[in-house]
Amino acid sequence: MESLSQLFYLHGIGYEYTKYTGEHVVFSDATRSAALSCCGVDVTDHAQISHLNISLDANKWLQLVPDCSLVCAEQPAVKVRIDKRMLGQQCTVSFAQLDLPSITHQLADLQCSGDYLFNDVTYLELIFPLPALPTGYHDASINVAGLTAETQLWVTPKYSFQVTDKKQSGLSIQLYSLKNNAALGIGDFADLLSLTEQAASHKLDYILLNPLHLLFSEQPERASPYSPNNRALLNPLYISIDLCDDSINNPNITAYLQSNYASDFKKRTLQSQYINYSAVSEFKYAAFNLLYQHFCMHGSKHRKQHFSDFCQQHGATLTTLKVTDSDFAYYLQWQAYVQLKLCQTTAREQGMSIGLINDLAVGCAGDGSEFLNQQSLFTDSAYVGAPPDPWAEHGQNWGLPALNPIKLSDNNFSYYRALIRANMENVGGLRIDHVMAIRRLWWCFEHQQQQDGCYVYYPFEHLLAVLTIESHLNQCIVIGEDLGVVPPEVKAALADKAIFSNSLFYFEKDYQGEFLAAQSFAPQSLLMVANHDVPPFFGWWQGLDLTLKLKYQLIDEQQLTQLRADRDIEKQRLLRFLSGCAAHTLFLDSTASDVYQALTLGLAAAPARLFTIQLDDLDEQTLPVNIPGTDQEYPNWRRVLTHSSEQIFTRHSAFLSAINSIRTN
Repeated sequence: MESLSQLFYLHGIGYEYTKYTGEHVVFSDATRSAALSCCGVDVTDHAQISHLNISLDANKWLQLVPDCSLVCAEQPAVKVRIDKRMLGQQCTVSFAQLDLPSITHQLADLQCSGDYLFNDVTYLELIFPLPALPTGYHDASINVAGLTAETQLWVTPKYSFQVTDKKQSGLSIQLYSLKNNAALGIGDFADLLSLTEQAASHKLDYILLNPLHLLFSEQPERASPYSPNNRALLNPLYISIDLCDDSINNPNITAYLQSNYASDFKKRTLQSQYINYSAVSEFKYAAFNLLYQHFCMHGSKHRKQHFSDFCQQHGATLTTLKVTDSDFAYYLQWQAYVQLKLCQTTAREQGMSIGLINDLAVGCAGDGSEFLNQQSLFTDSAYVGAPPDPWAEHGQNWGLPALNPIKLSDNNFSYYRALIRANMENVGGLRIDHVMAIRRLWWCFEHQQQQDGCYVYYPFEHLLAVLTIESHLNQCIVIGEDLGVVPPEVKAALADKAIFSNSLFYFEKDYQGEFLAAQSFAPQSLLMVANHDVPPFFGWWQGLDLTLKLKYQLIDEQQLTQLRADRDIEKQRLLRFLSGCAAHTLFLDSTASDVYQALTLGLAAAPARLFTIQLDDLDEQTLPVNIPGTDQEYPNWRRVLTHSSEQIFTRHSAFLSAINSIRTN
């Protein structure tokens, strides 16, 4: 049993955690064994357990250097592990790709940072100083007494990339929900381009997007951006036909867009409050085919070279697409890439200091191309979820396959590095959904024909180093969505790396349940009133989210009565929060608009360097884009805005100016 306990630890299988109630929970050996079994380990095979323990522990000390070595950019050094009897030897480090001479030191002169006893032999870990190295990943060779080993030096800056230390303001949007100027039923990159111009003219610094990941074109109603097909690829439905060069002098696309079919389609979409993904997908993919055919027949030599360069640069990611017509699929990815880049370039040229902020979902669907292409890195039957919390007393199973923490390090974490890099392309920031995943994830799995779960830990230092390095290589700020149960070491590590935390006003309370004062929010944070998983403010203030829960049978009449009473208490607390911000004459029966503006102006004075306004709230939406706990019952990820971005900005111009005045003082 001692060997199995050791393997639990080495494989990252958690032992305990503190529940949201404060209860100390210890996972049973049976639960931990079930989690280990999901990684393909036979917990009854003592020989396999012993072999894995040696492989994951002792073998690390038998290598001169690990496959990848974390190097602090401020004090560069590599850790070398040797048999103590070799202390009289020299060690030489040489660089394969950097224009630097080899470096040699006497091992006996190096500082010792640790030791390990194995088979009566003592092994030492020595600190070998290095010269200044550029941020990034660099191959190096280490030689000691004729023994040579290769390592990849991960030169990591002290902090993640930063734009400025001044307060900044921005919008959060669901791109698909933007009112489409072309009347094609879904917000696209042309609408985003228009929004960036409007936002820049009102001195906003960024636009926080929903995940733009590739979904399932053959199953268009699978609309959740948080359960994607592939997180390294883009959703073609965001492509604007009008922004595509292949729509110019293209009689076929012109005829298609002017056809009776198109006219009827546009009329239906203009009247709908929700996106009909099947209809939108059918219409737009037919148009995309016409664009592609025009490109194949009439595309200039320059554009075809541009397409070829794109395919070569992104070849490793594009080949994960398992489709019949790969050239057409690659063309769509190219167009999405070009249009997203145009939006970011325009945002920066218009004066936005950050521009677009992308959103990375915590996982991928189990039948998507990302999972199928990297299946060896995932567990057999464990899924990502969350432990019990106040919003889900029985916990949550999100149905996303869990990565095996040991396999994740294969090929120097190439999968994770490529994923982060792809999501930092053509944006100024990246929000990591459920950032706790780089430290630990709650696994859901079946044990003795019942649902079970526990925390499993991941190679935190390496994943954090990837975020930090890639943020500099891509000049991209990083935001970690750290809502819910978060280990204190995660919050501390994120703060140490200057990664922004994510504060949601609804959830920020003291021990008495009162909302925290505006001055309580940390400077290195992104502050917002609400996000996609909670009701927009106008719906919250009017209690319409509670009525919706009753409608979709998530609660009964008795619970509705109690929740309405609880909401009145919350609203009183909000009014008390506003009393601490400024003098006001607001009451429980005040309009949602008056309370929202007072709340927003009060929060604008917070020290948080990033202050985010939901476009949904500026549009006075009452219906949520998503109700957690529902799938097909409520039309999640489909509700569109009522007004265009131009109309919204025109209406709220003075309000946005007041926010900007507060933020710049």
